[in-house]
Amino acid sequence: MEKYLLLLFLLISSVLLWLGVSADPTYVSPLARPLRIAVSTSPLSSPIIVAERMGMFSKQHLTVQLLPIKGGNNCFDALMRGDADLATSSETVVMFNSFQRNDFSIISSFAESDNDIKLLTKSASGIQQLEQLLHHNVGIVAGSASEYFMDALLLMHEYPQQLVQKTDISPNDLGDALLADAVDAISIWEPFAFQLQQQYPQQIYRFNTKGIYNLTFNLLVRRDDITTHLQQHIGVLKALDEAIQYIINEPEKSQQLVSDYLKVPTAEVAALWPDYLFRLSLGNTLLSNLQSQSRWAIEANLVKPQAVPDYRFYIEPTALNQVIHRPLVRKE
Repeated sequence: MEKYLLLLFLLISSVLLWLGVSADPTYVSPLARPLRIAVSTSPLSSPIIVAERMGMFSKQHLTVQLLPIKGGNNCFDALMRGDADLATSSETVVMFNSFQRNDFSIISSFAESDNDIKLLTKSASGIQQLEQLLHHNVGIVAGSASEYFMDALLLMHEYPQQLVQKTDISPNDLGDALLADAVDAISIWEPFAFQLQQQYPQQIYRFNTKGIYNLTFNLLVRRDDITTHLQQHIGVLKALDEAIQYIINEPEKSQQLVSDYLKVPTAEVAALWPDYLFRLSLGNTLLSNLQSQSRWAIEANLVKPQAVPDYRFYIEPTALNQVIHRPLVRKE
């Protein structure tokens, strides 16, 4: 009898192990760990928002909590403090932090835009050409895409960066700083730029800078979690892949989900929507952007002089390589 009981126990244990569950009652599956994602409050985060709102994380047996945070740099800080398990940020945030630490990785890009960051001035200032901005003060978010965008704009027109004074201001306060004449212009990302123009349509002037800088939005994890929580990361990316397909097939419904989450009018999200390309990727474009931005940061003395980091070390494709990609076909 004892022999049969032992065989039965071994059989049950084998089945449980095959299902990914231990016979130990205290065992917790890696997929059962609640995930906290620090999400920048921008339409660039749309795939994550749609995945959460449509239950796509749950379909991957994940329990996910979104932590809305203003700015990818602040999302990165939350990840590194241990307040979040994943975080969204532009590649510029990755670049700046790569000069200080190597304990994080990009597991996928999921959004791109060549018109997300805007340069705004007050109409009354008369500053409507870049040369008119020389020797003036520009509000930027230091260590973010906002700062890189401003310098890239100057470099494109062959103006030394030193001809513009930059003032580091939090994303929340950039608009108020411009309106109060504390700065003469601001380099600001969406949806803050759109909101400022909507609230003060006669007072705000926007430079035409579309195509100056192609920003990528990325999903970051702590390096120590890459192996331990690989299955969760795969599940997250599968959910985002499904969300992107939904965004392509149902743009209006997706815009409504995003506007509800961000607590902004749907018309605002719809107006910005054409500027965004949503897809999962880890390609040479990201690597090239990181390398060129790091050289810029060194030449501009924004970081201590040193060799350009090897960004292949910061890009971790293991999870993405296990996500089945399919052609993203628009619904007729």
